[in-house]
Amino acid sequence: MQLTRKQLHEQVYFYTLILIAISLPLSVFATSMFQIVLLINWLAEGRFREKWDRFKRNRALWIFLAFFLVHAIGLIWSEDPVYSMKDMRVKLPLLLLPLIVTTSVPLIRQQMDRILLVFALGVFAASMASVMKLLGWLPGEVEGYRDLSLFMSHIRFSLMIVLTLLIIVYFLFIRRNSISRSERIFYLMGLIWFPIFLVLLKSLSGIVIAGFLAFFLLARAVVEIRDVAIRFMVFVPVIMIPLFSIIYMGHAIGKFYTFDELKIEEIDTHTVEGNCYQNCPEQREVENGHYIWLHVCDLEMEREWNRISEIDFKGQTTNGNSIRGTLIRFLTSKGLRKDAAGVKQLSQAEVRAIEHGKANHIYMQRFKLYPRIYEVIWEIDRYRMGFDPNEKSVVQRYLYLDAGWKIARENLLFGVGNGDVKAAFKEYYESTNSPLYEKWRRRAHNQYLTLLISFGIPGMIICLAALVVPLFVANRQRSFMAVGFLILILLSMLNEDTLETAAGASFVAFFCALFIFGPETPWLRRKPVDSDE
Repeated sequence: MQLTRKQLHEQVYFYTLILIAISLPLSVFATSMFQIVLLINWLAEGRFREKWDRFKRNRALWIFLAFFLVHAIGLIWSEDPVYSMKDMRVKLPLLLLPLIVTTSVPLIRQQMDRILLVFALGVFAASMASVMKLLGWLPGEVEGYRDLSLFMSHIRFSLMIVLTLLIIVYFLFIRRNSISRSERIFYLMGLIWFPIFLVLLKSLSGIVIAGFLAFFLLARAVVEIRDVAIRFMVFVPVIMIPLFSIIYMGHAIGKFYTFDELKIEEIDTHTVEGNCYQNCPEQREVENGHYIWLHVCDLEMEREWNRISEIDFKGQTTNGNSIRGTLIRFLTSKGLRKDAAGVKQLSQAEVRAIEHGKANHIYMQRFKLYPRIYEVIWEIDRYRMGFDPNEKSVVQRYLYLDAGWKIARENLLFGVGNGDVKAAFKEYYESTNSPLYEKWRRRAHNQYLTLLISFGIPGMIICLAALVVPLFVANRQRSFMAVGFLILILLSMLNEDTLETAAGASFVAFFCALFIFGPETPWLRRKPVDSDE
């Protein structure tokens, strides 16, 4: 049967949404291209009277578009037109996607289900590609956990993984009667795989957000239980989530600051071979509680290392650090002395790890979270001792926040304009002679602070209201996916400029459009949800 012109445009609209969903975790370029296709189809479809009527009736959309409007107004007092226009291009999805979805023929529940399934499949495919690279089946080296995200920032990829977990929970526990057997199997596999991959990715942002969402959603589900005794029995294990997290963090910090007992008179001065040790007990740097600058013999280390490695002892690791320094830290982390005897105890895998810049043997544990937590504590401890903050991601973020707040304090009323944020940071770093190298002098990495710097307090309040208020105006405060996604985004904005990149803006715009302006995704109910809703 031949499609009418109206049906054709509706089909193009739906399948383009499908293509955007699957491209979000796989290709920023494809995501942008399919948004252009969506816009062209929307314009070619015509029927602007109907679209205008839908626009006029949707007050939630008006409020949401205020976010983009504030950015457009911010151009008035921006002095860098090139960067201003680049910023507006990045934010364009936050205008177009909600507008197109809201004014087009409303999606039905089955279409929404297909879009969410395809997005989950795309995230799964991206995670599988990461594993293939890790196993050496794809070209390129995996130097660190950040390299496991092949298509975008590992933080933004982790947000997509957390959203996928939300989608899985939604279908397995809320829409369970509406999915096929094969979909149920896929979602069950995903419920196991994605938390494992999140740990493998070692994105603390994603893990913390996932933990917070798990606690919030479980606590919200407990409220639905009528029987007080059962509610209490369920609530006790739920409250264990934050409690165990605090206990675990306390244990990790305590473990880091548990040092070897240092007795100066018992420090050996010579190796087994009779060579002199270099001992600097006044330097209190440690790895796994062992002092780094005790029992160091460069003569023996150099000789033994050059026997087992093709990279010279005086050379560099693949990530640019010195072999000597990395080797000393690695041997210390194992509780070995930095001499011939210590080097001889290294396995081939450990030699390769040192060559790739791993300075502690626990960093070889890919499927454990503790190495990443240890790395964060180590970075902070080193910074407190006065060491170089460059290439220390957590410390750098602290310096970004400090710089951002000091810039914001000088521009609380109207901000500097969204086009001059980059220039404001550059000027601050230069005027304060920042210890950060040029390539590490970046923006706030906090969306709230970026909005404050850009537009001052009034503009920031309007932007945040534009993101939050539509949920209530559209009466979606009981929508599982809408509430869950909004919490995800608001939390991510604490640690990232979520809306300052094309990938982030498209991700937020696409799913805000679907969850707030598309079919409703109701919360847990005491009765199973009808599959035809």
